[in-house]
Amino acid sequence: MYLSYTLKLNDLNDNFIHLITYRFNNDYKFKFDFVDFYLKFNNNSNYFKIISKLDSDSLVVNNTVYNTTEPIIYIYSTHSNEEYSYNKNDVYNIIPTVKTASYILEDELKKLGINSIIEEENTIDILNNRALLYKDSYKISRELLENKKLEFNSLSYFIDVHRDSVKKSITTTTIDDKSYAKVMFVLGLENQNYLENKKVITEINDYLNLNYPGLSRGIYEKKGSGVNGVYNQDFNKNTMLIEIGGVDNTIEEVSNSVKAIANALYNYINNHKTTN
Repeated sequence: MYLSYTLKLNDLNDNFIHLITYRFNNDYKFKFDFVDFYLKFNNNSNYFKIISKLDSDSLVVNNTVYNTTEPIIYIYSTHSNEEYSYNKNDVYNIIPTVKTASYILEDELKKLGINSIIEEENTIDILNNRALLYKDSYKISRELLENKKLEFNSLSYFIDVHRDSVKKSITTTTIDDKSYAKVMFVLGLENQNYLENKKVITEINDYLNLNYPGLSRGIYEKKGSGVNGVYNQDFNKNTMLIEIGGVDNTIEEVSNSVKAIANALYNYINNHKTTN
């Protein structure tokens, strides 16, 4: 169940508007001026809360007709509790995480006519319930991957959303006077078919370099002791791990970058319609 709570900020004292709607299986979005609040409740009545402060350009209603076909992109987070920077004095006590980024990505893809689905299970909760170690996170996300593919055979792309832990100077850039959280693709070299994965993310990375110079930190190839080395990328050539920003990035910066990623994915998918 989702709760969307939207505030209109113009002339707050005289014109205070709030809308509350529930979503079960259908998608919706209400846009008023500059702020959207999204709250997600789970069965334990604990809640995951996000805030996305959007620029005015993102609030313009376009004429895109949403695709009504089955989802083709599965968005999940192996480390689902990774957080971004937030104001600890915020009256709403809202903590943005990689799940926040996932919901923004889902929305941006939908604007482009691409349906996606977000993993609702929390990998860390599953680890804790099974008394497993943090290093077993990818085993859990692999189970979720396989289950979701069985449920939705239409899925062709699998995106694992993460954020880095390095300092903000490394994970932030400015493009056309707008601040972005830098993007990095992680490629596991211990998958024997990694070159197929690399070809996919290289094309997406090239799009970002061309259209958003400085946004991408490139492709980080990993193998050896102390790392996973596969990252479930053997599951499908279109399985990719994308690190969006770092622990000190704001959700506004992340949101700007997610829009760029959505455009890059749209471009790639359109160029490869007959091969997936």
